[in-house]
Amino acid sequence: MQYRQEHIREIEQIIRDEKLPSLSDNGYQYKDHNVLNLCNSSIQNCNQTFKKFHELKNIWDLINCNHDLKIFTAYLYYYRPLINNPIDEAYFIEGNFMSTYFQNNADRLYSSFVSACYEKLYNFWDRIGDALAYYLNVDIKEDKIYFPQIIDILTNQDAIRNNPYFKKLLDFKNNEFKEFNQYRKEIVHYYQFETTFRFEHTINNGDIGEIEKLWKRKQKMPEYFRQHLQHSCDGYYNTYRLINNLP
Repeated sequence: MQYRQEHIREIEQIIRDEKLPSLSDNGYQYKDHNVLNLCNSSIQNCNQTFKKFHELKNIWDLINCNHDLKIFTAYLYYYRPLINNPIDEAYFIEGNFMSTYFQNNADRLYSSFVSACYEKLYNFWDRIGDALAYYLNVDIKEDKIYFPQIIDILTNQDAIRNNPYFKKLLDFKNNEFKEFNQYRKEIVHYYQFETTFRFEHTINNGDIGEIEKLWKRKQKMPEYFRQHLQHSCDGYYNTYRLINNLP
């Protein structure tokens, strides 16, 4: 029991040291806004055709997905010092570079958390899409709601397209979300992060340049998802301002 408590304290310390943000911080206050309240009570024009959407559950799920991503990202920082470095573990045969990958347990856990981070991040933005479609009364079937599609539909609405908070969501959708979602689709629908890394390492194990690129991307995953944590917190705030038509 004492070991388990110490482990939890280590993760909590990483969260503090790396300043990993989440919507549940500061008593659920983000930019002086209570994140437990996504819309004001004066909004009347919601999409009442959505049968599965529940306002309170949507808010809780947004907060929980965001918090889970913070925890998973903390674990990436926790395991990173122990994972296999294919550059350090390489050797030379008759002057030719050869990289090995005898995966240790920390590396396996790290890779599992990378895949989980991609999935949890997508879950968060999926809930943002649900909220936008519901509160802004988007004409779409409930089972067809996806964050990028909702943003595209809203782009065609004169009352929304010039809103500064919508512009921030649109910019995110066209850049960071697009880039992240390409990797997410590969992981969810085809191959896990670890599978792709192992395959790319295997077919390039004699190419130091390719191995260095693989390693550079893999070891930067904690910072990558820390940045996306910030994007998701800001995305929630921008959604709140847009839904409530605030200046």
